[in-house]
Amino acid sequence: MICALFRISAFLCCILMAACSQDEGDTETLRIGHFPNVTHVQALVARSMARNGDGWFEKYLPGIKIEWYSFNAGPSAMEAIFGKTIDASYVGPSPAINAYAISRGREVRLLSGAVDGGAALLVHDGASMKSGRDFSGKTVATPQLGNTQDISARAWLKRAGLHITREGGGDAHVTPTSNSMQLPLFQRGDLDAVWTVEPWVSRLEREAGARVLVEDTAVVTTVLVAREAWLRENPERAARLVKAHEDLTQWILDHPREAQKMVADELSLLMRSPMDPSLVETSWKRLKPTTNLNMKGMEQFVRDAQSAGLLGRVPPLDGMKARLPSPSSQIPSQP
Repeated sequence: MICALFRISAFLCCILMAACSQDEGDTETLRIGHFPNVTHVQALVARSMARNGDGWFEKYLPGIKIEWYSFNAGPSAMEAIFGKTIDASYVGPSPAINAYAISRGREVRLLSGAVDGGAALLVHDGASMKSGRDFSGKTVATPQLGNTQDISARAWLKRAGLHITREGGGDAHVTPTSNSMQLPLFQRGDLDAVWTVEPWVSRLEREAGARVLVEDTAVVTTVLVAREAWLRENPERAARLVKAHEDLTQWILDHPREAQKMVADELSLLMRSPMDPSLVETSWKRLKPTTNLNMKGMEQFVRDAQSAGLLGRVPPLDGMKARLPSPSSQIPSQP
C-alpha cells in the first residue's frame, strides 16, 4: 500500500531532515514547496519576483522570510510536510489526499485550488494504441508512485479492463520515472507512453515527436495545501498567504506574457538548462490557473486511488478544507 510507504518515508524524513527543519514555534520563516513544472505557475512567478527584488508574497507577509523548496513530485513534498521541513506546498491532489488519509485527517489542509489541466498521456507518433485496451504489454511512465498522474494512469488503464499492479506488473506496466528521465527513455523507445505534466508534455511533443492520446483540461492538477499545525498557530499569516495566492493568480491571468517569461526564467535556473520561452507559451494553452477548489474533482481522485489499490479509507474531504479568518489588517494593493 502507498500509505505504508508514506509512513516509512515520512519517518525517515523526520530523522534525516531534523537538523535543517525549524521548531513549530518559529514563525519568522514561511517555507513553501513546489515542483519545477509549469503547472506550479504561481510558485514559479513568485520566486522570480522575489529573486528580482519585488517579492509578491513578501508584501502580504511583511517581516516574514519566504523560502522556496523544489521537489520532483507530490509524495516527496508530502514527506517534507510530515517532517515539518516545509509549512505549505503546491502539490497535486492525489499526494495531498494520501497525506490527509495517512494522518487520519490531522496533518494536511487544503487552502486553495491552483491549476486545472496541463497534464496528458502521450504515445509515439504512429503508435497503434487508441484506447486503454490497446496498452496490454505496454510500458507507461509516470512521475512518481502515487502522484496525481500515476493515479490517473492506473485508474484509466483499470477502467479499460487491464490488471495493473503497484510493482509495475500486470497487463500493462506503469513505471514511476522522474520527469527529467522520461524524455530520453521515450526517445530511445524504452517507454511506450508517458503520463506527465507541462512543460514535459510539450517537450515530448516537440523533441520526441510524441502524440497526445488523452487530455482532460478540467482535471485538478495543482492545489495549495499547508500543515495543520502551522495553520492552527498562524491563522492570520495563513489567511494572508491565501490572499497573496489568490491575487497572484489573478495577476497571472491578467499578465500572461510577463508570467510566461518569469516561468521560463525560473525553470531555466531550477533545471540548470535553458528553457525555451516558446515551450512555456505552448504549455500555457493547456492549463488554467485558478483559485477554485474543485471538491468533486478531489473526490474523483479518492475513487481513482482506491480503485488502483493505492489508497484505503479516507476521512470526509470536507474536513480537509482549511477554515481561515479574513486578514485582520490591511494588505498593500498590488500593481
